[in-house]
Amino acid sequence: MADLQLVNYIKRHLEKGYTKRELENILSKNNWNKNEVKQAFRIIETKKKMPKPVQKQKNSEKKITQPNFEQINTLKNFIISIRARKVDDAKIREALSKKKWPEKSIDLAFSELKKENKEKPSQKTFVKPAIQKKPRQPFNFKKLLPYLIGIIVLTIVLTGTIFISQYVVGLSTYEIKINGMQETGKCKSLDCSDMKNFAFNHANEKLILYFGISIIVSLLMAGLYAFEKIRTAALWGANLLYFGFLIFIAYTWMSFI
Repeated sequence: MADLQLVNYIKRHLEKGYTKRELENILSKNNWNKNEVKQAFRIIETKKKMPKPVQKQKNSEKKITQPNFEQINTLKNFIISIRARKVDDAKIREALSKKKWPEKSIDLAFSELKKENKEKPSQKTFVKPAIQKKPRQPFNFKKLLPYLIGIIVLTIVLTGTIFISQYVVGLSTYEIKINGMQETGKCKSLDCSDMKNFAFNHANEKLILYFGISIIVSLLMAGLYAFEKIRTAALWGANLLYFGFLIFIAYTWMSFI
């Protein structure tokens, strides 16, 4: 069974001057099945019959009247349907004349169709509702905001943690010579400013590297967090690793003391 909406669409646009081939191309581009389109055209074409001529008066004299709106529309519909079969206008005129249609009515129908063709709009899309593509939803930046904040905070925390760990390593590896002997973990000045400066420089040397590692880890954690199935496991794993890293820092500090 052909789609009634499709039949009405084709019928309406044939009346506007579209050819069968133009409508087939438009419908094909908008995902309509070829068999459905053919069936719809078949229904329209079977309904189109040769229009009846103007009835003669009983005294065999033609009634001289101005062509009415319905007569002109009937003629126009007939002309459009025959044109869709690639029949020449001259042959259409000849067929209508043989059926005793007034020349004035025939001329007026062709004239109106010519005007409509000149004013014919650009091809309109007619998308099949069942398979019409859904419009793209605008990207929701509010959903992304918590992830961005989380990445920034985690990057800062990780960078600071790595920096502190390297600072502690710098303190524990600082060496000086006392009485010709190499001593580790001791300082020359009373406030140990020499040791602190060495540890700070040691940690600061690769600060960009620490920052890069922190960003990568933060992005990885954000990606894992986005998957609900592994979210809990990812958080527990990250917490355990971070706790283990803090234990390493504490152990290094205690060894230095």
